[in-house]
Amino acid sequence: MKEKLVEFRERISALSPELERIPETKQLIEEMLQEMNELHRQNHALRNRILKSSSKESRMSSKLRDALYE
Repeated sequence: MKEKLVEFRERISALSPELERIPETKQLIEEMLQEMNELHRQNHALRNRILKSSSKESRMSSKLRDALYE
């Protein structure tokens, strides 16, 4: 996903002279890119949280299984 953001920024930079003529459009695109960056950061954080919680669940179930076998 980060590669896509970089690609979008490069494509927007290539259109920069045309965007200078329409400041509202340039502002909108910048806001959209900022929002995409924030969503990417949140997505990454949520994925990490899910991975951590799923690893804790598997450890808990193995502990419970060991206790039941004793």
